[in-house]
Amino acid sequence: MASKCRTRPKVIVASTPEEIHQMAEEATVIIALAGPYLDCGEQVVKACVEKGTHYVDITGEVNFGHFLISKYHQQAKEKSLRLVQFAGAMCVPDDMGAYLLARKLGPLKQLRVYTWGYSFRGGGSFQTGLTVVERMLPDSMAVYHHPFSLGGHRKADLRPEEFDCRATEADALFPTTWVMPGYVSHTTSRVLRRSCGLFEELTMEDAPKYGENLMVVVRDLALDKKEAEYAAWANPVPADIKDTMKQARTMEEMRRRGVVPPPGLGPPKEARVFGFTETYVVAEAESGHWGYVHFTGPEGYEVTAVTCACAALVLLEEQEALSASGVLTPAVAFHGTSFLDRLQADSFAGGPKLHFEVCDGKPSEDEVIAALTAAAKKRQKANEQLESGLKAWDLPALLK
Repeated sequence: MASKCRTRPKVIVASTPEEIHQMAEEATVIIALAGPYLDCGEQVVKACVEKGTHYVDITGEVNFGHFLISKYHQQAKEKSLRLVQFAGAMCVPDDMGAYLLARKLGPLKQLRVYTWGYSFRGGGSFQTGLTVVERMLPDSMAVYHHPFSLGGHRKADLRPEEFDCRATEADALFPTTWVMPGYVSHTTSRVLRRSCGLFEELTMEDAPKYGENLMVVVRDLALDKKEAEYAAWANPVPADIKDTMKQARTMEEMRRRGVVPPPGLGPPKEARVFGFTETYVVAEAESGHWGYVHFTGPEGYEVTAVTCACAALVLLEEQEALSASGVLTPAVAFHGTSFLDRLQADSFAGGPKLHFEVCDGKPSEDEVIAALTAAAKKRQKANEQLESGLKAWDLPALLK
């Protein structure tokens, strides 16, 4: 990687706590990409807080986020440090889409996020998921399940839709489509609620107003009820410890059979070209007005490469524009900066760019159905390529 840079960056090997602290002392910003964060995340955060270094990660682990908030949020605030979590494809598109709508329409009454796409498995991401379920205990299960485990409690009582989706049902806004549990929905819903709470906590004069009774609902969307029912069966939200044990055994069996990549392997460029991400973030304001953001982007790993790099560059180059500190979400950390412009300016290695389109009103049901139909055709094409011998995972190209 260093040899392909225009400059000659220093390569630091940090495999001990002492070396990690030395790395943090030399750096202004660290992007922490190594997971599972429950296993190896805290050492980097601890070093950053002690050495006064800003931090970015791409975790989707809610329990790790809850832990960092409890232990490091106040320390980071006192040192004016930005510890920016969830800065990958799982959360950035939805967090920034919600931010745009809160700025445009707020205060908001409800925020509904619909996501779909096609991505390939990476060995590290699979290992993270396995670690999360293997490490689940009754106290961590309570954190995992609570809709406001990352903060942002609203004045209204908990509403049924704020809990994780466990069953298929017709959507409230687009009744000929079906909602189902999604890959991003558990984490993203809690990140959006945290953004809402942090903007209120930080009392910025120009902060967007999310709404004191805002309801956040994040779901995947399908055209076909059977497809949605299968997704609900195949991607269950564990209800209790017994469920997590069953899920862990299933994942271990998948690894034993070789149907998932080991850590270190992931989708090569030839496979990623068939991936994509798409989101509709739809908001109703307290005033009764509606608006939505339509996000489109490349395969998830490429989205993450762009989002975390842009996050680090903003922390490095726009420190005077940054007003929040502590353990932050992307929307709060990068309020008042060029983050959104940077996200859309450049693609990853010449692929599709990230794009946020802000619109008035609600998307029509016909528009949503057309988008879902187009997505289904893209997924079918990708599956046909896999059946024809396309490699779903390989070594990173730079290691060959």
